[in-house]
Amino acid sequence: MVEETASSEGRPTTAPARLSWPVITRDEEDRAVAVVGEHRWSVALVGTAGLGKTTVAARVTDRVAEQEREADPLVVPITAVAAGSSMPFGAVSDRFGDVLGDDLTEPVPAEARLRDAAEAEGRDLLLRVDDADLLDALSARYVAWLVRDQHARLVLTCRDFTALAEPLRALWQDDLLERIDLEPLDLAETSSLIERALGAPLEPASVEQVHRATQGNPLYLREVVRAGLSSGALEHTALSWYWRGRVTASLSLADMYRTELGALPGELRDVVEIVALAEPIPLSRLITLVDGHDLDRMVGLGFVRIDSTDTGSPVARSSHPLIGEVVRALVPVARRTALFARANAFRTDRPEGAPPAARLRSTLWALECGIVPPVDQLLDAARVAGGLQEHESAIALTTAALNAGADAGLTPTDRVRTHCLRSLAYGYSSGREAGRLDAEAAWGLVTSGVPVDDVAVVEACETLANLRQFHDDDTPAAVTLTEAAMRFVGPDTLEQLRVLRLSHLGWGGDFAEVREEIERTGVLHAPAIPRSFLPIAPCAVAALGTGGRLDDALRLAQACLATAAVHLEDSPWSVGEIVSVMHQVQVWRGDIAEMVTQVPVSRSDPFLKYDFTLELFGIGNRALGQRRWSDAVTAFTAACERYAVDDPGGFAAYAWARLAMSQAYAGMTDAAAESVERARTTPLRAMRILADQIEMTIAWTEALLGNPAGLYRADELIARGTASGAWTHVLYGQALHYVMDVSSGRDTAASLGRLQEATTRVDGPLAHAITRYVDALRSGDRGWIASAQADLAACGMAVSAGRRTQPLTKREYEVAQLAAQGFSNRRIAEQLGLSVRTIDAHMSRVFAKWDLHARSELAELV
Repeated sequence: MVEETASSEGRPTTAPARLSWPVITRDEEDRAVAVVGEHRWSVALVGTAGLGKTTVAARVTDRVAEQEREADPLVVPITAVAAGSSMPFGAVSDRFGDVLGDDLTEPVPAEARLRDAAEAEGRDLLLRVDDADLLDALSARYVAWLVRDQHARLVLTCRDFTALAEPLRALWQDDLLERIDLEPLDLAETSSLIERALGAPLEPASVEQVHRATQGNPLYLREVVRAGLSSGALEHTALSWYWRGRVTASLSLADMYRTELGALPGELRDVVEIVALAEPIPLSRLITLVDGHDLDRMVGLGFVRIDSTDTGSPVARSSHPLIGEVVRALVPVARRTALFARANAFRTDRPEGAPPAARLRSTLWALECGIVPPVDQLLDAARVAGGLQEHESAIALTTAALNAGADAGLTPTDRVRTHCLRSLAYGYSSGREAGRLDAEAAWGLVTSGVPVDDVAVVEACETLANLRQFHDDDTPAAVTLTEAAMRFVGPDTLEQLRVLRLSHLGWGGDFAEVREEIERTGVLHAPAIPRSFLPIAPCAVAALGTGGRLDDALRLAQACLATAAVHLEDSPWSVGEIVSVMHQVQVWRGDIAEMVTQVPVSRSDPFLKYDFTLELFGIGNRALGQRRWSDAVTAFTAACERYAVDDPGGFAAYAWARLAMSQAYAGMTDAAAESVERARTTPLRAMRILADQIEMTIAWTEALLGNPAGLYRADELIARGTASGAWTHVLYGQALHYVMDVSSGRDTAASLGRLQEATTRVDGPLAHAITRYVDALRSGDRGWIASAQADLAACGMAVSAGRRTQPLTKREYEVAQLAAQGFSNRRIAEQLGLSVRTIDAHMSRVFAKWDLHARSELAELV
């Protein structure tokens, strides 16, 4: 979740060369402190490597000791190691030296010697045992005895709870020890921790990327962030940090796992390496390659985990993506080849129902061993790699297929599809121009006369048309290309190209044919949206929304979103596209409180493709609607900074326009004027679908800045909207005229009449609130007017917001804020410790400076 926070003024602009890593208090830590401190019980902190078990255990014992400092409990730290697990008292010998002797056979003298050695007579023992699953049998026996019979309290950590010695597990069975499983950090915790470490926030899309790569593991997160600083992958902007490129494992993580793998017996290392090279590998297949007990041990130690596919079939995979990456990098070529030969079934077969990631990993494994799989297997794996956003792998696989050539069975159709796959992979990584060459090559084959099937024609057309529209900002070229492609396909495929053409028209802001398609298909009345409609779904929602049919637009967006969520693997961009357009529909409707600001699907789904920086648009627009100008400035500034670094989707123009409006409302006139210019000069690209909205935002901003061009621009949009049926923009243009008449003291009769007329063409809460406001004004009922103004403000439109007012003193503004909250003058006086007469005087000055007639008007201004 992205937090809506204030500006980060005063934060450092660079991180130190050696980044000190903060520690956050976690829910599991608080729970353990309560169990040990309040209930005087023992706890086992269980979790895989890197989750912070040792740190949490130390903080628990320190906090409990601090809470009980008058009783002066003795904290006894013990660290078990694998080398000492077979040595009697091996774990405690470092702490107590030789005091135990060799002749201890009874627990009582042993306990007495332990207390004497620690000078602990009469003190409570608080034992902290790290890696307790490595504790030798006698140490475990005496630790358990101290807990059970001598009332010592125990805080232990372990990776594998089932590997604990029997005396310790018996404590849990007898309800003397509570098990607490440490969970990875969630997205919000990850974002907060990175912000504390770097001194400024990491922008949302980068947080999502880092969290997905580390899966919230605190150790991996720390090392990845430090490596990002060292390599330059982490870049700092004025307000935040941005991650450029792919998140990879650091050298320190590689060294750590090289040591751990080196300590494993050969048969256990085989399990880890085979799983890493072939993951996710069906469990039934893995069991034929390794011993089941060895697999269980690696699961217990946290190197491997067992999952289920969507069909319920069990598969094995590395316990963490970065572990798999590190292990694959550490396996030498000769050993890799030997393991491949041992798992010979992965050489050529592609069993039906095998998980996509398993097919990808096995194909990559074959390539790494110098074995070139069949072309269809290479292309299948390349598609999977693209879907999972493993773009480097997709490039390697498609290049191998192209290099294999016709001798390996690469047909012209295969070549077209391979060029398309590689173009997409380059486009989403760092080689956009290389991607253009592949797209041109694919289209060149289509038009060369060689036999190419219809599916490949559509792929070649879509790949190049997307470059034309979303990179070159040339909608007509994209539409022309789809029309040209129709000559190369049969009748059954024409419909697919027709829909593709409509989508390019819609994304270009031309909704006339899209509106016709909505009526032709009857999609608004369909019980469910077919997947074939998803390519034009965002365009259809925008077409309805700009046409004033905001209720229908919202319903269609919700229905399309339900279909897109089900078909995420086949239509990975649809969820994000629909959510983004639905958010704008909610802005137009005035659904400020219910505004969607995040994608409503699992953010960790590897197939989801979404620019999470767009969530800043949601935060900023909600802040604008709630008149939190500085928060809106912060959100849109962060978005503009992000897109100044990299804007593959073409969203920057919208961000600059909304930033300009936020700055104008906040009184930042010079900055707003600069942002308007940036909005005007930034290519619209993907934002052509909201081109008139961007123009209207610029018009409002110019009007707020006192620039007459704003109202002229609004008039152009009103005329254009009236001609094209874009009634929502007509409504906002007329609203701007009315607001400017109010703020300048001009007669509002004409603009109010035009505003009322515009509301008859638009539905939704805001249009209804405007109608009610007009009726209230004409009634002259001040109570009704105040109520109607409050309804308008709740929908994000305050008729007096942005008007020029004399500045208030700090005390006057404080009094105005309390009055806006409904406080009487007497209550304000009590709150501030002032006299009622003083508050009366402050309120009089506020009313005079801001030309107010009722206290209810304050709600729109503070």
